[in-house]
Amino acid sequence: MKAEIFLVTYGNDYEFTSYTLQSIAKFGRGFAGITIVVPTRDEQLFKPLADRYGCTLRSYYESESKGFLHHQVCKCEADLWCPRDTDLVVHIDSDCIFKEPFSLDTFLEGGRPILLREHFEDFREYHARYSWKQCASYALGLDVQWETMVRHPSVFHVDTYERMRRHIEKRHHYPFTQYVLLQRNEFPQTFAEFPTLGAFALEYDADRYQIVTRLETPGPFYDTKPEWKLGEGQRDIWHFGDRVELRPLVSPVQYFWSRAGVTSQIRQKIETILCQNQT
Repeated sequence: MKAEIFLVTYGNDYEFTSYTLQSIAKFGRGFAGITIVVPTRDEQLFKPLADRYGCTLRSYYESESKGFLHHQVCKCEADLWCPRDTDLVVHIDSDCIFKEPFSLDTFLEGGRPILLREHFEDFREYHARYSWKQCASYALGLDVQWETMVRHPSVFHVDTYERMRRHIEKRHHYPFTQYVLLQRNEFPQTFAEFPTLGAFALEYDADRYQIVTRLETPGPFYDTKPEWKLGEGQRDIWHFGDRVELRPLVSPVQYFWSRAGVTSQIRQKIETILCQNQT
């Protein structure tokens, strides 16, 4: 099974991207390759970096004043950007740094990609994040209950992307790219790529993914599931048909926030991670 690490980025996140690639080189094993997609204006900036780490670099002409949305379009077209023989796409954002050894098996269970979800009603107070529920519901024409933009990397079967795009086109009677670019580009945007991809996978492909429910306790959804008796520190529920298991989901990623750039404090934290010995 060939898995391609896929990263969509741009010039302002160059330094973050360099650290992300360094962390993949240090800790990652067993992936077919890395594909990086950037706006055409930034292609020459990223070429030496891509060459250094053996990445495939591709570019697109970014729609004026719609940069963030066009960035999301590219993620939803991962099947078009990655090599033709790709089976799984492993998404990573440029402000996510791997902090420990990982391989494709880290993100699979029984050969299926792990799809982590949280119930939207458990965090209504987070207005921007809760707004992804309406975005995904409207895009797909579904009553989306689960948020799937929960952790990086998100891993999807390569055939999920085109099927999702065609579904949205059939519902809205627009080409997929046009539908997305018609949305609001300012935060919070009115299209959200990972909640939409994840909701589509849950609705139409759930048996091809390993579903894990992360519960914030106490929360409205947890209160409806008294049989899920969580102990202290437990909040990840693995679903195996009618059976569930409670065990933590390992995450090898340290998250940062790229909007402020790589501050001196962030740089120190990242370099500490990258200087540690690999075991």
